[in-house]
Amino acid sequence: MVRISLIAILAVGLQLSAASQPVPRNYAERLYYTLHSPSEDFEAAKHTAQLLNARFEGYVGELKNHFLISVDRPSISARSEVDEHDHTLTAFKALKAQKLDKRGDVSVRAISSIEKQVPRRKLVKRAPIETYEERQDPPVSENADEEQKANGKKITWWLDEPGAYLAMKKELGIKDVGFDNQWHLVNREQQGNDLNITGVWKQGITGEGVVVVLLDDGLDYESDDLKDNFYAEGSYDFNDHTPLPKPRLIDDNHGTRCAGEIAAVKNEVCGMGVAYNAKVAGVRILSAEISDADEAEALNYKYQENDIYSCSWGPPDNGEVVDAPKGLVYDAIVNGINNGRNGNGSIFVFASGNGGSYDDNCNFDGYTNSMYTITVGAVDRLGKHPYYSERCSAQLVVTYSSGSASRIYTTDVGKQSCTDGHGGTSAAAPLAAGVFALVLSIRPDLSWRDMQYLCVKTAVQVALDDDDWTTLPSGRKFNHRFGYGSLDAYRIVEEAKTHVNLRPQTHLAIPHLTKKPQPIPDLTGQDDHSKAFISTINVTPEMAKGVGLSRLEHVTIGVDIQHERRGDLEILLESPHNVTSQLAARRRFDTSTDGFGNWTFMTVKHWDEDPIGDWTLRVIDAYNPEQTGSVVHWTLNLWGEVAEDFDPNAQPIETPVETSSTVEEPVETTTASSEIETASASPSDSTSSSPIESGTSTPAADPIQTPGAEHADEELEVSPVGNGTNVPEHIVSSGSTIAYIAVGSALILAAAGIAYVAKRKSWADKGYKEPPMSNRTEGYEFDLFADDDDSEAEEDNEDDTGSHATSPMLGRDKGKGKMVASEPED
Repeated sequence: MVRISLIAILAVGLQLSAASQPVPRNYAERLYYTLHSPSEDFEAAKHTAQLLNARFEGYVGELKNHFLISVDRPSISARSEVDEHDHTLTAFKALKAQKLDKRGDVSVRAISSIEKQVPRRKLVKRAPIETYEERQDPPVSENADEEQKANGKKITWWLDEPGAYLAMKKELGIKDVGFDNQWHLVNREQQGNDLNITGVWKQGITGEGVVVVLLDDGLDYESDDLKDNFYAEGSYDFNDHTPLPKPRLIDDNHGTRCAGEIAAVKNEVCGMGVAYNAKVAGVRILSAEISDADEAEALNYKYQENDIYSCSWGPPDNGEVVDAPKGLVYDAIVNGINNGRNGNGSIFVFASGNGGSYDDNCNFDGYTNSMYTITVGAVDRLGKHPYYSERCSAQLVVTYSSGSASRIYTTDVGKQSCTDGHGGTSAAAPLAAGVFALVLSIRPDLSWRDMQYLCVKTAVQVALDDDDWTTLPSGRKFNHRFGYGSLDAYRIVEEAKTHVNLRPQTHLAIPHLTKKPQPIPDLTGQDDHSKAFISTINVTPEMAKGVGLSRLEHVTIGVDIQHERRGDLEILLESPHNVTSQLAARRRFDTSTDGFGNWTFMTVKHWDEDPIGDWTLRVIDAYNPEQTGSVVHWTLNLWGEVAEDFDPNAQPIETPVETSSTVEEPVETTTASSEIETASASPSDSTSSSPIESGTSTPAADPIQTPGAEHADEELEVSPVGNGTNVPEHIVSSGSTIAYIAVGSALILAAAGIAYVAKRKSWADKGYKEPPMSNRTEGYEFDLFADDDDSEAEEDNEDDTGSHATSPMLGRDKGKGKMVASEPED
C-alpha cells in the first residue's frame, strides 16, 4: 500500500509539473498576439479573443495584465503577411471604435492594446571576442599582492606559510583536476586578484538551497560536472519547446560554460563552481528566434523557485544600437522585482557588454541600464580593464574574466569536457551570480536592493592608477570602467551576515519641460565645455520630505533629445556635490538620426549622496558642426530608501509645476527650480509601488525605455486603474483618496460655474458680449473651459480609447496663487 501511495503521489507531482510548463507555440501554423489589460481583467481578455475569432491562450507567463491569443494561419493563408498582420489588428481597432452598450464593448474597453508576436533574433551572447589587441596582451608576470593589501583587500587565509596552498586544498577536500587552472578562484601568481572565495568555503558556505537559472543557449545537464546540481523543475527550452534545455547546435556551449562557473560540482572532473552546492537551471532562449512573449515568460520562469537569473547577453555590442526591453518584456522584469522570491525580488544579473573597442557603452543597453538589474563588467587577472568590457554609469561591479593572455577555465558540453577558453563579460556575470548564491544561502531574506547595496558597500578597488576613480561624498570611490570595484566573496558574505534590510523604496520625479526644443550649441574645435547645453533642476528639502526620501540609491534621467547624428553627443549629470556621471559617451560608429526619444539613463554613482541642491544636465556636441540637435525635455528621478517615520498615506506636499523655460529665446542655460511629480512609498514592498484596483503593485516609473516611445516618461508616471483612467500614483493610494478627489473636483467645478455665471453677468452689465481680452489669462497650456466643439471631440476620443492619452499635472500658478492645469507639450 505504501508503494502504491508513493507512486500515486509521484504521478500527481509529474502531472502538476507538466501542467505548469509553458504551452508550446507553433509560430509556423498560428499567428500570436498579446492583449494588455492594465486592470488585469481576465474575463475581458477572454471575451475580446472571442470577438476577434481567436483562441484564448491565457496569461503570458506570470504576467497578470498580459494575455496571449492566436489565430489559425492556414485559415487566412491566401492573404499576404501584411494582410495577416492587419487582419486581427484592424478588427481590434474596429471593436475599440464601436459605441455599443453590450458586453463586447465593455470588454474591449478594458484592453488597452494589442501586439503581434513575431519571433526574431534580437539577443546576442556576450562571449569572448578575440582581436588583434587581445593577441598583443602582455604576458602574465605582474604581482598585485602589495597593491591589493594597500587597498584593504583581505588576502586569502591560506597564504601565510609555504605549502599552504596544498594544505588548503586538502582541508577543503578539493580533488578537481582543473582546479589549479581556476585562477579566478585562487590566483597564486597575482595574489589577491581573485574572488577571495576560500575563506567562505571554509565556513561551509557553498550556496546550498539557492537556484541560479541560466537564460542562455542550453545547459548540458548530463555533464558529470553539472548533473548532480541540475534543477530540472526550473528549466525549459523556449527555442524548441521542450521541458529540458539540452544544447542542440554546434555552438550551444555558452550556457554550459556559464553554469560551470557557478555550480560545477566538487568532484574529480574539471574545476569547481563558485557556489558548488547551489543548483543550476537552464532556460534556453538564445539558439533560435523568440518572440517578446517568449522572452517575458523566460524572465519570470519559475520565479518562486529560481532565485537568481544569470543573463550573459543583450542587444548587439557594435556601438550603433540604442535598445531596451519594452512592453511585456519590461513588465516581466518589473514583475520579477515585485513578486519574485516571495516578494523579495528576483536577482537579475547582466553582463555589461563586449563593445568596448567599438566605443559602446552599457548605458545604451536597456537591460544593463536598468536599476532593476545588477550590471557586471570584467577585470582581467592583472586587475586591468579589458579592451572589450564596456564602461557606463550603470555598472555596479566587475568580476574576473579574459584578458592579459588568460581566460576562464570551466565546464564544457560533454560528459567530462572542460575548456580554458571562456571569457568576455559573459564569463564575468556568472561569477557574480555564483557569489550572490553564496550570499542568499545565508540570507534568503535579502531583497534585490539589499544585494545591490552590499555590492556598493563591499566592492574592492582595482587598477588604482586609473584616472577615472572619483572619491564620492560617501567616502567610497567609483569608476565608470569598474563601477565600485571588484566583487569580493569574503567581504560581501561577511557584510551580509549583519546587514539590516533596507526599508521600502520611494521615488521623486521632477520634470523639466519647455515650450519648444532648446538647441544644443556646437562646440566643435573647442576645449571649453562651459558653453554646452546646460539645464538645472533644484531639489529642495520639502521635495525630498514629500516622498519620504531618506537615502539616495539610483538616479535615472529621462531625456527626449533630437539630433542628426546621435553618436556625437556626450551627456553628463552633475550633482549638487560636484559628482559627475557620464550618462552617454561619444560613439564614433553611431550615425543614427533618431536621437534619444524618451530614453532613460541610469547611474549608481550617486549612491548615499545628499540629493538636496542643483542637479545639472550638460549635453556636449563637439563633432560634426553640420549635424545639430536640441533638447525637448528631461526628467530627474531620484530613487532611494523611504524614511522610517514617513507616512505613505499622508497628503503629498503640493509643489508648483512649470511647463515653460525661464527664457523664451534659445540660451545656454535653463533652470527649473520647482517642478515635481511624486510617487508613493509602500511599507510592505521592497520597490516603489502603487496599488491598483486589482490589488497588485507596479513601480512608479520606467527606468528602462525604448527610443522613440511617444512621451514614455509622462505615461509611465501614472498607475492604471480598473476603469482605464490614468491617475498620478500618489493619488491612487486609497479608495478614500479617490473619493476626496471626486468630491473636491465636484465642489471646485460647482464654484467655478457659479463664479463664471457671475462674471458673465458683470460683463453683460458693462455691455460686453464676450470677455474683454485684458481679462484673459496668458500662459495656460490649454483652457480650463473648452469650447463645445472641443468638448465633443474629447468625448469622442474617450469613447474610442477608454481614457484620455495624457493626464494633466496639477500645479499652482506662482504669480497669482491659483490652481492651474498644465500638460507637457509635444
